[in-house]
Amino acid sequence: MSAPPEPAGAPVALRPRRLLAVTSFAHFMNDGIIFFIPVVSDLLIEAHHDSTATVTAMLTVFYLCSAGVGVLVGLLADRVGRRGPLIALGIATLGVSLFGFDAALTASGATSTALAIAAAVVAGVGSSVYHPLGGSIVQLSFSDGARGKALGVNGAFGSLGRALYPALFFVIAGLGLSKGDTALVAGTVALLAAAVIAAGLVSGGADGPRRGRAHATPSVPLRSLLTRSVVALMAISLVRSLAFIGVVSWIPVYLTSSRHAGISTMLGVIVTIMYAGGIIGQLLFGLLADRFDKRAVLALDSLGSAGGIVWFLTTSGHTVAATASLFVFGLFTFSGFPLLLSLVSDYVPRSSSATGNALVWGVGATGGQALGPLVVSVLMGAQVHRLGGAFGAMAVLIALSVLATPLLARTARSNPVQLFG
Repeated sequence: MSAPPEPAGAPVALRPRRLLAVTSFAHFMNDGIIFFIPVVSDLLIEAHHDSTATVTAMLTVFYLCSAGVGVLVGLLADRVGRRGPLIALGIATLGVSLFGFDAALTASGATSTALAIAAAVVAGVGSSVYHPLGGSIVQLSFSDGARGKALGVNGAFGSLGRALYPALFFVIAGLGLSKGDTALVAGTVALLAAAVIAAGLVSGGADGPRRGRAHATPSVPLRSLLTRSVVALMAISLVRSLAFIGVVSWIPVYLTSSRHAGISTMLGVIVTIMYAGGIIGQLLFGLLADRFDKRAVLALDSLGSAGGIVWFLTTSGHTVAATASLFVFGLFTFSGFPLLLSLVSDYVPRSSSATGNALVWGVGATGGQALGPLVVSVLMGAQVHRLGGAFGAMAVLIALSVLATPLLARTARSNPVQLFG
């Protein structure tokens, strides 16, 4: 099934290589900050002995805000453009949220809880921007045969951010700064990065040669985008993400409480290795998306992630085997960006790419992220020692999501071409 006919005037990138470089940097910053938030949860439990209910509320609010605002951001970008400034605003908003988390770590009692949830709201709004808009810029900048590879490169930088941020936090804190001061440093860096990203995307032609409301690109009505394949892809994305983030969000707590890793550099290293698997996975699955049936590649990705969880549960402590299993889990788990967005490109017109991305990534993936921590919390019944069983249930859920793959329409394979050809 191909995308609907293309309206005239879809934006075309002026400088693809520059846009890929700047959006990759933005992806690095965005995902680095987002995936630092589960570490904040662990820090709150350590500092204030917060209950799992508080942590669950914070994570759920964060992901719900991200999912809810994402579709609005996608619709706005498809109608009026301004993808570059919007992405920069999103990164800046994430930076501001870190100031709020700093305040939550230094406060106590109900004030700390209120500040943490307020910061989660701000972070959720900021995080809603990058994936639909950054993905849209890459989709509009590269041809079919190179799009998966370009998305894979872009996604690899997001995985690099996820891998480095938790470890860097503990390294900087180890130099003498308090954990709160380290969050302030990260927030300041995010604000500076936002200015660089805004300048780079505007000069690179993120919205093509025509910008602004007066030259808005005609977009397809939202209802017309909800084809069987798009709805099925949203559902698959939601289920996968629910299970993925259900595990990822609680991994720091599980390693600390059940595997006795402690709140230390060791925890940061283990989490970093898990996220590092996505650096290779994004590139690998981006290439596979350009060469093979994307539906089969998506199924392989899901089964590999489920297998990684099962392997981890058969290990003990924080041994080499346990760390290796988390690397494999990360390799498959954090590779959905090029796969899902490559499929979006096949199912929606270019002029509605940001909205299509927001439906699949925002409502689907981010909606699943909102439910994941809550579902795992319910399964473990507020008893941290039951996390292992909850993780096993998530592995089964990921494997079951493969059964919906036949609902996706087959897409034509692309002939591989040079990335910047």
